[in-house]
Amino acid sequence: MKTKLLMLVLLSVVLMASGAFAKEVATATLVDPGDLPVRTSTPTPQVVGNLNSPYWLLGGWFVGQESYAYIFNPSEQVDCVSGFQVTMVHMYMDFEVADVPVTFDVYADLGSAVTDAAGCWTPGPEECTGTLYTVTIDVAGTYDIAIPLDCECAYIFDDTGAPYMYYLSMHFPTAFTARVVTDNVQAACMNYNDWGEGWADLDAYFTTYGTINMWADAICCTDPVAIEERSWGDIKSLFR
Repeated sequence: MKTKLLMLVLLSVVLMASGAFAKEVATATLVDPGDLPVRTSTPTPQVVGNLNSPYWLLGGWFVGQESYAYIFNPSEQVDCVSGFQVTMVHMYMDFEVADVPVTFDVYADLGSAVTDAAGCWTPGPEECTGTLYTVTIDVAGTYDIAIPLDCECAYIFDDTGAPYMYYLSMHFPTAFTARVVTDNVQAACMNYNDWGEGWADLDAYFTTYGTINMWADAICCTDPVAIEERSWGDIKSLFR
């Protein structure tokens, strides 16, 4: 298997559809675990999101002008006492020779997860929305697309001690092709794709290919945003 070039893109500067609107069936290529580390950013001091190693490269799926989201429970992932603050959102993407060179726009956000009628966690309101960045990829390979996000301190637990659920997301308004990178752990109500028809649970499409490799760097904070009625998720904290 051809070894993939792994690069960290550091910048300063995702309802099921059917029929004509459904996405095509993805194909996958097995990734040699030795080709990719667990992640390229150092988890100091905290990391949230998908912490599993990458395993699959899925072709024939990503065409741009779409969004991806990953649900997570910070109480199971951070050592923080009361709050956490996301600083950088990451997503692995793979570019074949035919995909490059390419320049595309992308932005990230953090939002509150909500339950649907079936009790499945789904992406809800966007709470912390980042600015739009432009990324240029000149060389084929597997990249860590790392997008800064300036969020306020978010609560981990509500007043009853129950954990809040959140999601990370990346939005790609530009049309371009790439391969989605996933782990080898299948899970429903965990990762989503919105290609213009609303959020679709990727578990229904990537039936054997795991979940997307999306995670975020975070820090602990002790002054979570004041709540009104229910949660930090009810407060609209905007990118500053």
